Amino acid sequence: SRDTVVKGIVVPMGVGSALLAVVTTALGWWEPALVQSPRSGPTWALVVPVVLALAAALGLTSIDWRSPQARTVLPTLALGCLLVGFAEELGTRGLVLVGARDSGMGEPAAALLTMVVFSLVHAMNALFGQSRGQTLVQLGLTFVGGAAFYITAMTTGSLVVAMLLHALWDFGLLGTSATGRTVRPAQAVAVGATYLLGLAALWFVATS
Repeated sequence: SRDTVVKGIVVPMGVGSALLAVVTTALGWWEPALVQSPRSGPTWALVVPVVLALAAALGLTSIDWRSPQARTVLPTLALGCLLVGFAEELGTRGLVLVGARDSGMGEPAAALLTMVVFSLVHAMNALFGQSRGQTLVQLGLTFVGGAAFYITAMTTGSLVVAMLLHALWDFGLLGTSATGRTVRPAQAVAVGATYLLGLAALWFVATS
């Protein structure tokens, strides 16, 4: 419902986004967090953000736009997902990655650290009623998905691209659930391909 989206996503992620913005400003890390210059990774690795974008876009086709929920929930959900994309990417592929690099950690280890932190952030969902089994599955999926978002930021040279695709990805999945639909086969295939390609390309991007 709109109320649960406001209380469960918009408010906490809004507060989190504000705190992350303050920390980033205090550290003076906006540029190194948002801009990867020069871009890294082999050219073929750009297939990862392309397939990620395809999976995210296909998510929109799974949403029941004519559902009564569409008018009441989706606009608020869109705002919430934008905040999620901003906060989770700035926190992991931004601050954690910059901090790891500044501490002298090698890029492969730093990339792995962002994936671990990204995964563990979602453990708190168990505190909001999600079952232990669902949480464990989500931890695994977000760990693997973190590779795709890392590669997206590195190969495009912009964390903003990862933020926007992250927001669109979540909006498609949550919007589908909110309007009583299930994920379409084409979307499921694209999501699976994103995970597999992300893992396959991770080492080549992190060591380039």
